[in-house]
Amino acid sequence: PEITSDDESCAIVDCPEGDDDCAVRQEGGPTDSQVCNADDRLSVRMDGTWYDLTNWRKAHPAGQHWIDAFKGRDATEVMHAFHSEVAKKMVPRLPRTRPEFIPQGVPEPRPTTFAFRKLREELERDGWFRRNIFGEIRTLLPWVVTLAAGIWMAQKPGGWWTAGAMAFLAISNTLSGWIAHDYVHGRGWWPSLMRNFGPLTGGLAPLWWSWKHNMHHACTNSVGYDEDIAMMPVLYLWAPNKETESRFRKYQHWFFLVPYSALFVLWRFDSARVVLQQKKWDEVACLALHYAAYLSVVPAGLFFWSIVLSGLMTSVIVTVTHQSEEMIGAESDDAVTKYDWAEAQFNTTRNAKLGNPISDIIWGGMQWQLEHHLFPTMPRYKYHKLSPKLKAWAKEQGIEYRQSGEIEILIKNWQTLKKAGTAPVSDASRDGTPKFKFGGVSA
Repeated sequence: PEITSDDESCAIVDCPEGDDDCAVRQEGGPTDSQVCNADDRLSVRMDGTWYDLTNWRKAHPAGQHWIDAFKGRDATEVMHAFHSEVAKKMVPRLPRTRPEFIPQGVPEPRPTTFAFRKLREELERDGWFRRNIFGEIRTLLPWVVTLAAGIWMAQKPGGWWTAGAMAFLAISNTLSGWIAHDYVHGRGWWPSLMRNFGPLTGGLAPLWWSWKHNMHHACTNSVGYDEDIAMMPVLYLWAPNKETESRFRKYQHWFFLVPYSALFVLWRFDSARVVLQQKKWDEVACLALHYAAYLSVVPAGLFFWSIVLSGLMTSVIVTVTHQSEEMIGAESDDAVTKYDWAEAQFNTTRNAKLGNPISDIIWGGMQWQLEHHLFPTMPRYKYHKLSPKLKAWAKEQGIEYRQSGEIEILIKNWQTLKKAGTAPVSDASRDGTPKFKFGGVSA
């Protein structure tokens, strides 16, 4: 966006060559008619430099809501985690915070954070973020096979064929979600080319997903920030206060699979609503083509119930890797200040150790949830090789690398729901409503 006079007066910008008026305003600082102070400005620290993003935030492609969440904080790890090399090179051109407006009392990153930055630099230098054709083929092949099997079975008469079609279509829908998720996170020409894989094969628009999902990555399990844990009064992951209590809470560990099943139905509806509101006509066209293509070869009822079954499978997978871990700020005001970013990922994420190839396919790389959260732009087919290296790094730093067996982690999640469902009401409890919700339906 163009630099406004407000940017020039309240922040330090690189003035265009030959613009003497801009240079004069920089030297003069704020005019008498302007009120500029640290509380008014949205200052964020990246790589040791404070940037004033007060006006620029509105132009951020992935939405302004999660930039707002980092006001007065260090966003170095988040910036490097999500952005391409091209985008990173643009950061020094952003308006810088004037010395007198730099937030005071913000702690320096912890030693673990500096060690994590070295680890990331090493991985980037060694090519861990590069994609290869064999990995991409292995990723796409199970989706192709399950989709083809589902469509073929859908043409056959009889209940068993219908049940088989529903199962394979559900699996293919879940797999398309994992693949699209990887492409939206990914950087480079191939993920850019495949960006609309999600709306074409899974009915989920990339704009909506990026806006919603980035906050979950930036503030995982942070109460009041992460939409994925804001499920009251349907489900509870910590004890509620009196205002958010529900008489059905004590039964949630028995009925939780029902709201889980609604995941993709809600997401598809919300995805379409957001892209229509934002007038993203290319994504609207992809969604329309998706429904037209699928409904031309699969009966509407079968299509609907396969989405419900897929929502159940996907919900179970994505929730168990986070829900039983720490809910940061559930009864305190330190949701985004208790840990540095990398430490927070270790304290809020648990990997699943799978024991059979079918589970390996259905989980779609999400069994390596910690690796994904720390390095979301890395191709998912490299996570299994990264795991031993990350375990060794965590041991050096004195951080717990959490991993449980597939059945164990499912039982642990059920126990979490039971415990939260029977815990006494707490006046100190926070309801989890996102402070910076962009308007979407939460998980």
